[in-house]
Amino acid sequence: MARIARARGYRSRGSRLTRSAASLALAAALAACATSPPDVAKAKQSWQGAAYDDVVLAWGAPARSTTLSDGRKAHTWVNEVNRSRGEFYPSVGIFGGSGNVGVGVGVGTSYPFGRELMRCERTLVLGEGRVAEQTWTGPDEYCETFRKR
Repeated sequence: MARIARARGYRSRGSRLTRSAASLALAAALAACATSPPDVAKAKQSWQGAAYDDVVLAWGAPARSTTLSDGRKAHTWVNEVNRSRGEFYPSVGIFGGSGNVGVGVGVGTSYPFGRELMRCERTLVLGEGRVAEQTWTGPDEYCETFRKR
């Protein structure tokens, strides 16, 4: 009977459920991996037109300041952070035993693969006391964290 049903194009209920479950699991796995890309443009836009005092309240005093030939002020803020690139977890295991009885000992530790210096430099040019132009330099994933809150 099962052969006849398959020959006619019928599928058993179990195979449909298995395929549905597999499709659902694949979709969930892909959704879990999805992250939104950093958006520095939105971060910059959040500060456009902001007052100098608001920027200082959020970021602190600028690292450098200068007056341009047209009289406008340019201020630069610099932030740096060291981030771990990942970790390696070596372990040592000792096993001994006989007669279906075993004893094990494990020792583990972690070592960072290295550190990565991330630096975001933001230069804001003020016209009439408000942000008129901006230049941001650095990795998008770090610089976007300086958006206005």
